[in-house]
Amino acid sequence: MKEKSFEDYSKNFYNLCLKKKNYKKESEVVKSLIKFFQKKPSKTLLDAGCGIGEHLKYLSKNFRCVGIDINKDAIEIAKTNVLNADFKVANLIKFDLNKNFDVLICLFSSVSYVQTFDNLVKALKNFYIHLKNKGLLIIEPWMFKKEFNRWYLGFDAFSDKKVKFIRFTLSKVVKSKWLLIMHYFIEEDGKIKHFREVHELLNLDCQDYIKALNTAGFKEVKFLNKKFWEGNRGLFIATKY
Repeated sequence: MKEKSFEDYSKNFYNLCLKKKNYKKESEVVKSLIKFFQKKPSKTLLDAGCGIGEHLKYLSKNFRCVGIDINKDAIEIAKTNVLNADFKVANLIKFDLNKNFDVLICLFSSVSYVQTFDNLVKALKNFYIHLKNKGLLIIEPWMFKKEFNRWYLGFDAFSDKKVKFIRFTLSKVVKSKWLLIMHYFIEEDGKIKHFREVHELLNLDCQDYIKALNTAGFKEVKFLNKKFWEGNRGLFIATKY
């Protein structure tokens, strides 16, 4: 088994995401939610956990945008992918941009990677600090604890003329963490490479997120229990006062 290498599979992973996710549609949903829930006209937006910046490719047409992500390689891709937004490598729990925003979004279950309830509160407090008064927060959570399926097996694939990319995902819960065990198989130039990753995510229920949001200072906290796009599990909406 080879050591994990971002360069070896990142472009294929993001091609897989582009195949599975309609970033333009998701961004349109986000814009409609901002318009509906905002307390004042919104001009600036922070995407926390932006990845390669695909949402900001569309949102930057309506807002002055900044994207942050802990993965420096993803940020380098984002800088070339979206020219009319700013990007920075940063940790959700302790970033400091020295500026405030009208809207802060954290999508694709990125907030779940903080791993513990205490870290979730720290991240949300940091989100609170980076929002202007009456600023809007939109968060897409990971699955709730009650939805755990111990026999879950996920399968994703991407291929083009040069490469075949397959991902198998197993899940299990260990104490307070939801583990996603991912196996990647990449066939390129007649050779097959295998990588393994373990993703550790929050194992919480809806009320735990609401408690964390309230503890961080947010008001008017709502969970919109609706599938807004493929793979979406609902969205939390909250306001800073």
